[in-house]
Amino acid sequence: MDQAERLRQIVKDLKEKQRAYTQKARIITVTSGKGGVGKTNFTLNCAIALNSMGYRTLIIDADFGLSNIDVMLGMIPKYNLFHVITHKKRIEEVITEGPCGIKFIAGGSGIWELINLSTQDMEVLMKQLERLDDLADIIMIDTGAGVSERVIQMILAANEAIVITTPEPTSVTDAYALVKSVVNIKKDMSLRLVVNRAESAQEARDVMDKLIRVAQRFLDVKLEPLGYILYDDAVVRSTKRQKPFVLEYPRSHASRQVYSMAQAITAGGRQDDGRVQGLKGYVNQLLKLFDSKRKAL
Repeated sequence: MDQAERLRQIVKDLKEKQRAYTQKARIITVTSGKGGVGKTNFTLNCAIALNSMGYRTLIIDADFGLSNIDVMLGMIPKYNLFHVITHKKRIEEVITEGPCGIKFIAGGSGIWELINLSTQDMEVLMKQLERLDDLADIIMIDTGAGVSERVIQMILAANEAIVITTPEPTSVTDAYALVKSVVNIKKDMSLRLVVNRAESAQEARDVMDKLIRVAQRFLDVKLEPLGYILYDDAVVRSTKRQKPFVLEYPRSHASRQVYSMAQAITAGGRQDDGRVQGLKGYVNQLLKLFDSKRKAL
């Protein structure tokens, strides 16, 4: 065994020990102020990057109106979370495996059916969801775009979120509106910013700096810059071919930038201040938000 192989084995052993202690997946929501900014494409490719780094990563496609993870992979899943809630399938049976071992649960109306579940059904579902913590180190939840109540609730239920924007003025404005809606309710939310389709590194930095300054001044909140992706023809070509660009064009600028952000996500460990929740904890928080809204009506 050479030195590189020994180092890989050491890293693998350390990760296995970490899993044994935490036993709960890290939940990250990925969101945007408006549609069409590349949110789902980022989620998919970042998840593949994380997976290739040794972190078992699962995507839950929660953009129920425009779920696209399966389309981007050219796959047609048979089942989604709704089939678990209606007791037709176990949680493991609704997971679809894509390239390089990436796993995802296809979009569906399932999560909103939680509102109408009986206590007994909820207990059954929670036991199902707990099992995902044994199957994944990181669960990325691809939310819908915009500032609708449902999107905000899905963001608030997590401890950390990644906000995607492009340099277009409308996208930047909508990203700020999203951040404002979130921090007005949950001040300590961990929010990290990604600028997509920038024409240059300088443009990306300018957009980041502007959003960070405005959020600090008017919202008294610190946005964390995660990174940026420059406009890249490789992304366009791979999307048309329904292939992730980190696999089709691993040496492209976009792929290197996504891998850099994946490393940044894991470099500092969790961004949840020790509030390890797992998917069961995430759903519990979501249910509390549902309940508080009902009581307010």
